[in-house]
Amino acid sequence: MRIGLVQTRGIGDIIIALPIASYLINRGHEIFWPIDGRFLQSFADAAPQIHFRPVTPRGNGDRAPASFFVDEPLAILKSEGCDVTLPLYSYFSRAGVVVNPALAAHLKFDEYKYAVAGVPFAEKWRLEIRRNADRERALYDRMVPSEPYACLHLEASDIAISTDAVKALTGGLPVVRISPQTEIIFDWLLVIEKASHLIMLDSCYSNIVEQLGFKNQKHLLLRSPRELTPVYKNGWTFVHKRAAVAPTPRARQPDENLQGSIR
Repeated sequence: MRIGLVQTRGIGDIIIALPIASYLINRGHEIFWPIDGRFLQSFADAAPQIHFRPVTPRGNGDRAPASFFVDEPLAILKSEGCDVTLPLYSYFSRAGVVVNPALAAHLKFDEYKYAVAGVPFAEKWRLEIRRNADRERALYDRMVPSEPYACLHLEASDIAISTDAVKALTGGLPVVRISPQTEIIFDWLLVIEKASHLIMLDSCYSNIVEQLGFKNQKHLLLRSPRELTPVYKNGWTFVHKRAAVAPTPRARQPDENLQGSIR
């Protein structure tokens, strides 16, 4: 069958759901997936087995209109002749978008995506990414002065944390901070993989680390309520951001790490 997935953004939510697409493809289905056009190149390169289609970026965070999250993706999937469409949102203000409210009321948002798609949740940790060794090495050579080092990801759509604020967690190592150095988010994989220590907000990059099973020593800075925090099982030390650091709130802006509350 031709199956369409509805999860327009954010990056973290798309990464969480990528193994759903792989599982269905491995069973002979063809997957079409409309996503925020700003992220298209990253995902089209990393998961070429999926037919990603661009959705025109509109609004910011969960303030984007329903047409962005639902109507335009559904129109795209209809034009592709999809036999089945699977909205993966566990929360949406418009009635009828959440296809199984009973499941959504009891499961964490990442568990819900797999349950509503009929995919075993264990598949979440079978993430497949086509890596670009040349791009990863070029960024590594530019960003890493020497080893060992700590890799930090401390910015999301609604918060930025200073490097000094997490200094006590770095073990005195020099730090490399993930920043907007490239439009391809997966270019950071080698920098992340070779770091001795990771300190990350609950974000798209922590999802990548978790789902690829990287073995680094790692701290996760928790920032979301329980229902909006995905399942982490791979050796993280959990720290609430308010207990460990001094966050600096900032105005919400369009951001490649945007997750929002539309889950």
